[in-house]
Amino acid sequence: MKGKLEELIQQSKSTSTIASPSFYRLSNAADKQKLEALLNENPSMTVFDEIQCQLEELVKCLNPKIKFGKAELTEAAKKHMGATPIEEYGVWVYYPWSYRLIHILDEKEFVDVRTSRNQNKITKEERDILARKKIGVIGLSVGQSVSVTLAMERVCSELRLADFDVLELTNLNRIRTGLYNLGLPKVYSVAREIAEIDPFIKVVCYPQGLLESNMDEFFTKDGKLDLLIEESDGFDIKILCRYKARELQVPVLMEASDRCMVDVERFDLEPDRGILHGLVEHLDIAKLKTLKTNEEKIPYMLDVLGIETASVRLKASMIEIEETINTWPQLASAVTMGGGVTTDVARRILLNQYKGSGRFHIDIEELIGDKKEETTKEDISKDKVISYSHTEKEMREIAKRLNENNSEDYLKPSNEEIQKLVDAAIKAPTGGNAQPWKWLYSNGSLFLFYDKDRSLSLLDFDNLASYIGLGAATENLILEANAMGLNPVVFSFPVKDDLRVIAQFKFSKEPVKNDYAYLASEIKHRATNRTISKRQVIEKSKLLQLKDVACSVKGADMIIIDEEDKITQLAEVISKVERIRLMNKRGHKDFVSEIRWNDKENEEKRDGVDLNTVDLTGAEKAGFIVAKNWEVINALKKWKKGSGFEKLSKKTVTSSSALCLITMPAYSPSDYFTGGRAVERTWLAANKMGVSFQPQSPATFFFARLTHGKGVELDTEEQNELHVLRERFLSIMNLKTNVSEIFLFRLCIANEPKVKSLRRDLTDVLIYE
Repeated sequence: MKGKLEELIQQSKSTSTIASPSFYRLSNAADKQKLEALLNENPSMTVFDEIQCQLEELVKCLNPKIKFGKAELTEAAKKHMGATPIEEYGVWVYYPWSYRLIHILDEKEFVDVRTSRNQNKITKEERDILARKKIGVIGLSVGQSVSVTLAMERVCSELRLADFDVLELTNLNRIRTGLYNLGLPKVYSVAREIAEIDPFIKVVCYPQGLLESNMDEFFTKDGKLDLLIEESDGFDIKILCRYKARELQVPVLMEASDRCMVDVERFDLEPDRGILHGLVEHLDIAKLKTLKTNEEKIPYMLDVLGIETASVRLKASMIEIEETINTWPQLASAVTMGGGVTTDVARRILLNQYKGSGRFHIDIEELIGDKKEETTKEDISKDKVISYSHTEKEMREIAKRLNENNSEDYLKPSNEEIQKLVDAAIKAPTGGNAQPWKWLYSNGSLFLFYDKDRSLSLLDFDNLASYIGLGAATENLILEANAMGLNPVVFSFPVKDDLRVIAQFKFSKEPVKNDYAYLASEIKHRATNRTISKRQVIEKSKLLQLKDVACSVKGADMIIIDEEDKITQLAEVISKVERIRLMNKRGHKDFVSEIRWNDKENEEKRDGVDLNTVDLTGAEKAGFIVAKNWEVINALKKWKKGSGFEKLSKKTVTSSSALCLITMPAYSPSDYFTGGRAVERTWLAANKMGVSFQPQSPATFFFARLTHGKGVELDTEEQNELHVLRERFLSIMNLKTNVSEIFLFRLCIANEPKVKSLRRDLTDVLIYE
């Protein structure tokens, strides 16, 4: 048994590169002798002889006006053969890969019968024009359906197929073939299928795929291609073949099965047309040649295939590539439809019935789907903007009231000095770079107001993130003032029933006493460093110095985690919280509005997080762009997926030298404000030591929402997962529950960031009495 199986396997392998049938015309003595020998050598060969039925079909095609009875049809077929014996009529076709011998009409009559039902969708004159056309197909996933449909419709006389890949079981979700073809090069599988439909169509196979070395041959051998259909996964070939097509003035068709996107480039009519409509002129071809993995290829999808116009499900799937799925999903229904659409467009191009270029979508879900409900006026009114910030008039009235008890014991800095102080203050970090502040200088006092309209985010539960940022701005102002020889006195939350009035600064005549005034020189250099580099150990002494700096602010303490295994554990917690944030509808909205997606938006708004400050791979950047669409996120939620959103956070945190948490004794606006001062002082000291600093506080803000806000605005599933993550966090940090977790951050050794987030102009935030 084993020996026989091995023999049959070897026999199968010996025919694995055969894709062309053999023809035997028995009216030719030599062919007759060869066929007899073949039959003797292969006694198990299967023979199919339905020539009689084909002859009868031929007779009916030749005489459409006549209604034949069965006997009349048989007689007419016999008359058509004349003196030729039926076994010699037509041609015998042998398929060596399946050991089948089939008796069919010879080429002209075969084509007449096989295409008879195309008329008059395709006239005989059009059929004859198409019978002189040569089409090249690169890539045989979508290309398989295209190639077979082209052959079925007989849109060409010759197909040149290029693909280096072999058939795998995963291909069979969209490629119509049998299990017996697994392991077979795709070009031979498609060539065989075409030969079994129409053995007279010439199929030339390029099993090594299209290469620069064989491109001239592919395009020109035995006559130039009339049309190129490009379905390649290789981005270098995708671009290079178009340069060749443009050089030779060959039109190019591409179909992406998602939303049935069809791309047409008429280089035959527009020889100066930009490659892919000019979308890729900036791409480096040499770089494209090096792309191997999906991680490397994904960014180029943005330019080449226009991922922003892709379906929601494909976008959502992109986030999951190499997380829960291996590669891009495709469906047989879409691939099959793509084969039909591409064939239709190809036929009309070759017949000069369509002369345009462009990119088109035939989205079945849009064309045949439930109607979307229209937004009503009532729905629109729900989005009415409500202001939570003070007006300028209200600020002036508050300042006037608080200044009533001003004494002459305080200095009155000049407007120029105040500008310098506030300029330093607004360089402080704030959640999402929201900059939620307004400043008013009146009668010798400087007032800091909370501009709440700028910080209405999910992370800013109870305004905690804002209080930290406002505390950091206060620390900057004090340090800068001390460096200038001024001694500000801070009256925090001076209006007890209005926590939007953050502080009143008066300037004492007493001499400056601040051991940390030297940190003022770091204010202009301080930056969030999102660079991801190889983990390096920071000396314990440096970490303890930073702890001393944090603890120098009354009530503050700092927990340091520098053990690699604990950092890895915390990375799991932090990354899962980040995923929860992005997949919460409000959190997602914050994410989209927080990022500055391009230079123009960044320069105009001068707030938020410049995308260029985030250390992203090309694939991660593409993921950010795709993730802008809430429908994409919602699809992932429904699928209970989204782990792809954890990758960046996990990679970032695991590269940390240490993770640190600044705490304060109580949960109150005052403690978070004071804690913000400790954060900024520590940040400046870290930067002065050459240590990079990056906030990781979404976790602590979510935990505050969970424990102090009873999970408000979080669904049950999010709350349940956060409870589990919270317990893990407390355990890893060895954290007491009777303190407030003010700010979590990572320390690392990395090159200085090349780009810093911008700040709004001083004139936008500072007013004078």
